[in-house]
Amino acid sequence: MTTNKRAAATAMLAGGVIAMMYILPGYGRLLAASLPSAATTNAHDGPAFAVPLYTGTIYPAPREVKYLDEFVPLARVGIVPGQGVAREGGPVAVLRERLERYGAVCQVVAACQGDYDAFICVGEGAIAASLCPGTPPNKPEGYLIAPAKKDGKPVVALKGNDKLGMLWAVTAFNQLVTKQAGRPVARLVRVVDYPDVAGKRSYLAGNDGPALDNTWFAVNCLRPNIVVYRMARQMFGSSHGTWRKDTQTYAKEWKAKIEGIAVTLNPLGIEWYDCILPNFCTDEKDPVKNLQIRSKSDEDFRILLDLAMYCAERGGNFGLLYDDFRFPIHPDDKRDFGSAREADVYFLAKLYNAVRAKHTNFKLLFCPPFYWGPTSPADGWYGEPREDYLKAVGALPAGIEIYWTGPAVRSAEEKPELTRWFTDLTRRKPVFWENTFGILHGDQITHYSTDPVIVWPTWYYDTFFDDLTFYTINNGGFLLNMALNDYLWNRKAYDPAASIAEADKKIVGATAYPKLVEFCAQLAWFDPYGSKPNSAAARNLEEVKKRTAELVEAGKALDAVLPKGAEKWIGYRDGSVGRVNYLKRLLALPNLKELAEADDQIKALALKETQADPASAIVLTPGSFTLKRPARVYGWGKAEGRFVCWINGKKTDGYDKMSVVFMSPGGQAPVTDYELTLCALNHNRQPPCRIKITLNGKVVFEGENPFQPEAWTRHTFKVPAAFFTSQENTFMIANLEDSSNLEGAPWFMFNYAVLRPMK
Repeated sequence: MTTNKRAAATAMLAGGVIAMMYILPGYGRLLAASLPSAATTNAHDGPAFAVPLYTGTIYPAPREVKYLDEFVPLARVGIVPGQGVAREGGPVAVLRERLERYGAVCQVVAACQGDYDAFICVGEGAIAASLCPGTPPNKPEGYLIAPAKKDGKPVVALKGNDKLGMLWAVTAFNQLVTKQAGRPVARLVRVVDYPDVAGKRSYLAGNDGPALDNTWFAVNCLRPNIVVYRMARQMFGSSHGTWRKDTQTYAKEWKAKIEGIAVTLNPLGIEWYDCILPNFCTDEKDPVKNLQIRSKSDEDFRILLDLAMYCAERGGNFGLLYDDFRFPIHPDDKRDFGSAREADVYFLAKLYNAVRAKHTNFKLLFCPPFYWGPTSPADGWYGEPREDYLKAVGALPAGIEIYWTGPAVRSAEEKPELTRWFTDLTRRKPVFWENTFGILHGDQITHYSTDPVIVWPTWYYDTFFDDLTFYTINNGGFLLNMALNDYLWNRKAYDPAASIAEADKKIVGATAYPKLVEFCAQLAWFDPYGSKPNSAAARNLEEVKKRTAELVEAGKALDAVLPKGAEKWIGYRDGSVGRVNYLKRLLALPNLKELAEADDQIKALALKETQADPASAIVLTPGSFTLKRPARVYGWGKAEGRFVCWINGKKTDGYDKMSVVFMSPGGQAPVTDYELTLCALNHNRQPPCRIKITLNGKVVFEGENPFQPEAWTRHTFKVPAAFFTSQENTFMIANLEDSSNLEGAPWFMFNYAVLRPMK
């Protein structure tokens, strides 16, 4: 779900009604082919495709595993396909690619005999059954790996309970393939494994560019059941408004990618979708120039039918993402239907039924304009009631799947009753689109390569994934998705810190890992300075210069030990380049001095609005507080833009508190009581956000804050003289709400505070 243009001027804090832009770094080159079959040539040549690197263990960590201190030689390998396993393509191709990359010479054979160092049996069959009688767990995607011997030669049995289980047996074994003394070997292991969340793990592979590279990564380093693309006649940004144009070059490239995806994923049992945004959120009055979809237009129907049919003919599915771009509707839709819900129900049913008539397994994925609710408001957004729209699309065929981001655009904790709200309206389980993952660096939702994701175990109730069609996270980051797959594989065993550390080592290796940790820590130092030059950076210009130079050096130190090609999957250079460019933009600002003085302007405003005496008043401004995100200008509703800082719920790992230390006037504790006047803003939900205000740990106020949600208001609180010390005093405001949501309510926003002797 993407950012609504009309809402872009507001901040993400307004109840979470702005969704995260999908960002995927432009890693690598586009390759024209998919995974190889049994051919010896590898379409994904290059050091980047040596991942996952050998660490001695399998990731995600299996439920039952015993690693043996024995390595099987793989210089010459006989691959023995079992019943129903193709000799070329599918799991055999995935296995063979890994072995040959590490120097093995492979041949597909009918039996475990001949001049080979080892044999690998792929799938169940008479040979595998006689040598290794064990069976994989009778669960979806269950798999087994077991060693054996035949006439003194090592044999490895890879078995799956189903097609995907067979693939995971192969990719798990592949992680144990490495080199010793320059020769290919594999560590022997016994594994019995299956996932917690089966059939519902998806990966957002990108909107163009490196789609086939990302597909390769998904197969070899993730464990997705579904891969979702955004390629059909669109490139992100303003150019998706050209969706009606059929350029021959782009059409040819798109078809080649679709062919590559189908050849790669279909034999493995991984489902896939390609999607399009057939709207442009335009107020264009000329119906000819208007880029919104025309639901009764034969031209628009034919465009989308051809794309959907091309995917369906190749075993795939299609997606229509109306998203934030659906409104205002085209004048023709207004004339023909009167409302978006009636137009959309008509068009979706027509498209789905046309494709389904020829391809009975086809599914249509739909992102409605109302993709969130009920907690975050929708009144006044589009001129149509949200519940009426969702109830209308609920009448569509069950094969039309519908996105939902949860009760808010960025939801965090989920509750069964809120999922039922959506399910009851739409009469189907949602495809869940997770717009956040509880990590904020400065003012950006982003994941640095070493960040542990701690929120997943606390956000989702026990049966949450049972209540979904499938689950997607709105981020194509490779390390983040590795950790996500680890969590979904075994939820109870998930260890956030250990998980991301192992994922990192699978991509950069054990030697480079400490340097990556150091680099990411230095990058995180810049969080309070945000993505745009701000007053904090202007005030601390020399320190920003120093830290930027140190970050560049840390990047060079990482470069020196990083395996060739690994940067493709971690994109760390974007971080150092971004900070270098940030410093350049900061230094180039014509108002650098004024920016540094933003707090002085707020102080002047505070003195004016409170009519406080500058000689005796203590004024606390946003830039004076210690907190993990940068202060910035914010406005909402009738609240004009002001320089502010804000805090979220108490589960947000440090984003729930803001504190400042100030000296008592004259170095002496006051003998008279003080009054605290606070100018602030409440979130736009009921009940008001609960906060605690303390001075040196003593409570000044605790409870639901009394401030308005859409206008800057001031309230005064008594501060007893006994609360002060004679020297340093620590003033703190804490958010008491039991929430880990970093982007939406519950939040509390601060503009200024004035402490002065009571009259």
